[in-house]
Amino acid sequence: MRTSSHRAVPTAARRRRTRNLLIAIAALALTFGLGLRAITPADAAVGPADDRQQTAPTSWWTYTGITAASVNSHLSANGARLTEIQVDNPSTPTFTVVMVKNSGSYASGWWWYYGLTQSQVSSRLSTNNARLISAQAYSTSAGIRYAVVMVQNTGTNAKSWWWYHGSTSYLSSQLSAHSARMIHVTPYPGGGYLGIMVNNTGTNATSWWWYVGATTSSISSQLSTNNARLVDLSRNSNGTYNAVMYKYSGTRWYWYYGKSPTTAVNTALQLGERIIDATSYIVSGTRYYAVVMTSNLDAASNKLWNIIGPKVDSGVYGFYLKQVGGPTLAGLQQSKQYEPASALKVLYHAKSIHEEALSNATDGNVITYHYNPADPTNVGICPDDYASTATTDLKNADTKMMQVSDNRMTRGILEKYTKASMLSYASSLGLTSTAINHNIGCPTSTTYNRTTLTDLGKVYEAFQNGTVTTNSTWKTQFRSRMLNDTNYSGFRDLICPVVNQEATALGKSSTIATNFCNAMTFLAKGGDYAYGGSYPRLESHDDIWLASVPYKSGGTIAPRYYVLGEFVDQISISSSTEINTVNTARSKVKQEALRPYIHAALTTW
Repeated sequence: MRTSSHRAVPTAARRRRTRNLLIAIAALALTFGLGLRAITPADAAVGPADDRQQTAPTSWWTYTGITAASVNSHLSANGARLTEIQVDNPSTPTFTVVMVKNSGSYASGWWWYYGLTQSQVSSRLSTNNARLISAQAYSTSAGIRYAVVMVQNTGTNAKSWWWYHGSTSYLSSQLSAHSARMIHVTPYPGGGYLGIMVNNTGTNATSWWWYVGATTSSISSQLSTNNARLVDLSRNSNGTYNAVMYKYSGTRWYWYYGKSPTTAVNTALQLGERIIDATSYIVSGTRYYAVVMTSNLDAASNKLWNIIGPKVDSGVYGFYLKQVGGPTLAGLQQSKQYEPASALKVLYHAKSIHEEALSNATDGNVITYHYNPADPTNVGICPDDYASTATTDLKNADTKMMQVSDNRMTRGILEKYTKASMLSYASSLGLTSTAINHNIGCPTSTTYNRTTLTDLGKVYEAFQNGTVTTNSTWKTQFRSRMLNDTNYSGFRDLICPVVNQEATALGKSSTIATNFCNAMTFLAKGGDYAYGGSYPRLESHDDIWLASVPYKSGGTIAPRYYVLGEFVDQISISSSTEINTVNTARSKVKQEALRPYIHAALTTW
């Protein structure tokens, strides 16, 4: 269980409630002055600027404690626009910000400002024909100033909208008067709140609720009662929160508080989420984040996350599906560095075949390997633990490295080519995040090897597209020395049931299903580390495939090739039952990743 998380748990309840919080919508008398408003006649459904209601995958970033110059630098480097701003330190000033890539369905004209008076904000809004999406009022020696983010209020972004500051009862009266909903609420200096609201009628309408001065437990209760999700969260100086929530739409989402900024970001990336709201605060000198997240995965990736995500409650995990020579079709954490264990051996294999194809090495080259004298055939040892050596030839060493994952031979092959040469070859294939820090089989807590699914995928693509070698003999040797569809039954044991299911769904005969599955090809190298003997212990596992799916064109098989990989790294395992559950999910990820392409290919048979 993720004991530190706090997320909405949708229920069947759909009542709109405005009571039972420390301070709810109408709990205060009017004590603050009129706010400002800006109105445009057009109203629309979700537009590019309404990023908190969008779930199309995009690049996003959040930063805290940075200067205005740094904000602009990050915006430029990321090709991004701000979606939220918070002033951390008015005297410097420094900011906490959230930004998204300003492209695709999120593309919008926009502006950001700080240090403005209320009238100056109004002037900018008028000049830019804009509306606010984020604002904070803060005290300075010269009076109250504002930091704001505004977007063009035209086209698909156009909405009737208003902004006010005052008591909750005053803001409530304005919401009622304008048939509006709140999109953003923050504390106002001296008391009360600053709120941004938009028209909530027609295609722009949604069920919604807002609460101020609420405890986290109260917010959780209201989320459940309202069957809602958070879209906005801010923190008061007394540790309570202000929240805006919308009716739950079925999109997977989370909220957290009490996390470090780095942990909050890593959590979002692991869950395939995008942070849409980040509130930075300091307790006893330590900075924390309270964040709201929404799904940032496409449908295919989310389907795979739902298989593996609920089964892994520690460490990190990810998956990757890419068509060779084509696009990434699904992915989570595919660019995250992790410990690959023996899966990294495919790089050593590619290097050796490449050198042999160039006649820089031969099958008969002598490989010196280390072994355990008390157990001389044990392939799973740490070769660094033993001084005893013996020799074999390169072909045998390479084959054993790839087919039985022989750590003894792996060290021998690395020493033949040298680590520097191996990493240089990795760079030539486009690998950018791979590091060799120990001989495979000999990890320590300070010497983990590092790579990514995308890096390992590039090795398989380099083989398939002829970068490793174009020589047909050596391409055959690359394949035959690895686990493949002709020497490893586990591939078809896993995939043929999927083929049979999809063939049945399409009304294809069992003969077609058998012939189709037999036409599929496969190469793979996996890896496993268990750190320590008895449970509980940490474990790392991964598997990378190059698989072909036999599409037909004009009655002739025209296979399409896919790189498919998944990993779990540094996960805490308490029993064999637990790791079996994780490994079952890993296998299902591979099945379901290929299922749509098996289905599509079967339609051509």
